[in-house]
Amino acid sequence: MSKVLVIAGTTDAKTVIERLLEKKQDTAVTVTSRLGAGMLDEFNNLDIYQGKLNKDYITQLIRKLKPACLIDASNPFSTEITRNAINVCKFEALPYLRYERERIRYEDDPDITIVKNYGEACDVLENCEGNILLTLGSNKIETFKRIPDFSKRIYLRVLPDWKVLSKCESLGFNPRNIIAIKGPYNEALNIELFKYCKASVLVTKESGNMGGVVDKIKAAKKLGMQIILVDRIEENCSNKFSSIDELMKGVEKICPGQLNQ
Repeated sequence: MSKVLVIAGTTDAKTVIERLLEKKQDTAVTVTSRLGAGMLDEFNNLDIYQGKLNKDYITQLIRKLKPACLIDASNPFSTEITRNAINVCKFEALPYLRYERERIRYEDDPDITIVKNYGEACDVLENCEGNILLTLGSNKIETFKRIPDFSKRIYLRVLPDWKVLSKCESLGFNPRNIIAIKGPYNEALNIELFKYCKASVLVTKESGNMGGVVDKIKAAKKLGMQIILVDRIEENCSNKFSSIDELMKGVEKICPGQLNQ
């Protein structure tokens, strides 16, 4: 029996898994992609399951593994995965813990336009001139097709995954404007990439410092770019942590005697 099941795919999740294994904790991991699984190659004898994290898949995995609890360490913007995990855990009466990297507040920054979603980002972009760099991933990227001359003006920075690249090209984005690269990206690399795109506008997400948003914003400011920040939507749930130390205490509290010291 795997005592802890972790929804992974981020750098944060990797750190969570490291801590669990340090404590000799029996751990299983589920990811959505081959790229996510590849992040965990250094761990030996770790049970990794890959699949689309819909309700059916999560339910099947929980019933197969019979874990003592589930730790959701998915990306802060993977709201559908988080909702699915919360709902399944409620139905299965399984303790749910959410690890979410700490927010960075930019509300008082006059150089940044904060929007609630991609649609609002497009509303702002329709009044912007010059090239646009999107560092949002590929989920719902079709929203930005409404931008005038999008195939010429929009550059995409996405993960180097053939499914992602195929999706972007099939939507009509210019292949020459697609930068497929896996982070982390420091400030200097961001500056060079922004220059390469001749971008006037950066559109990014409030993905926290581990998500690289700080270095992106610093680079954009140095180049005098307009910055549009898509805010994250936080799901209401108990047992939410932004500290791994507190998360480990949460596991001990919810599953007393399960976490080996």
